[in-house]
Amino acid sequence: MYQDFLGGYFIFPWYLLIVPSFYAFLVYYLQIERERWPFVRISLALFAVAILTRLLAIYLVKIKSFPESLIRNYDLFEDIVALIYSIFLYVKSIKLVFRYQSLYPEILKMDNLNWIKWFLKLGGAVFLFWVFAVIVNTLAVEQNPFYSYYPLRFFSSVLIYWVGYQGFFQYVVLKDRIGLRAHLAKNTIINRRLGDIDLEKRYKGDFESIAQYIRDNERYLDPMLSLNGLADELHMGTSKLSKIINDHAGDNFSDYVNKMRVDVAKKILRNPEYNYYTIVSIGLECGFNSKSAFYASFKKITGMSPLGFRKGKL
Repeated sequence: MYQDFLGGYFIFPWYLLIVPSFYAFLVYYLQIERERWPFVRISLALFAVAILTRLLAIYLVKIKSFPESLIRNYDLFEDIVALIYSIFLYVKSIKLVFRYQSLYPEILKMDNLNWIKWFLKLGGAVFLFWVFAVIVNTLAVEQNPFYSYYPLRFFSSVLIYWVGYQGFFQYVVLKDRIGLRAHLAKNTIINRRLGDIDLEKRYKGDFESIAQYIRDNERYLDPMLSLNGLADELHMGTSKLSKIINDHAGDNFSDYVNKMRVDVAKKILRNPEYNYYTIVSIGLECGFNSKSAFYASFKKITGMSPLGFRKGKL
């Protein structure tokens, strides 16, 4: 806005906050701020120090204590420090997502973090372009080549917009799922842990006891539930369990469980309290492992899409 301000040498080093901002979002999204927040404070302090140092360098040049080359040398120094610190936080982010998953088990129940893992993998290219820019600028004799930052700016801009969209969408879904989980827990009739009941005495292989077990323990809400897994829980053979469900429910295991999930989803979709919750979060919290699986099953069972059902009940 003011090209003559401080000789045109002053710029805000916003790029210092790009990786720290992602790191701040990551620890907030994973709900581990207390354990990992200190690096955010360090980042803000580094940003403030960079501004003050640049002002000092400009002042020294203005009073002719140092030549103008001091500004360029400072730019290179600041760039190298920012690169090293950003790589440090990048590595910390990778460790959080890939190695320290025990810090946020509840989040992993609702988000596999694949979108963040993809971002971290693609983010490696940003640092390669950044290293390229630093090397080119360091080797330049007088001034930084105009093209040195072009690859970095283009790729990082695309990545920032992409993760911004993904972060907003995933954050909304996560918050919705937390609210829905509280709703489902509140409406649980019987809450038992697996193994708290004598399965040998209670479940002798009749369909009603099997159905009651699935309902009482809300096993249909588990997206990882499988025929083999349920058979192991009930101490039954897989083929026997499959035959019982097929004979009495008239559906295979997958369709039978999906009907239970769709019934829960329909109740939530009818509830005006959840009108602004995303369709995706409802489907995932009702036991489906993806948006496409939810839409396909809902359409198959009800004859309409979840969105159409929601609009029809209003």
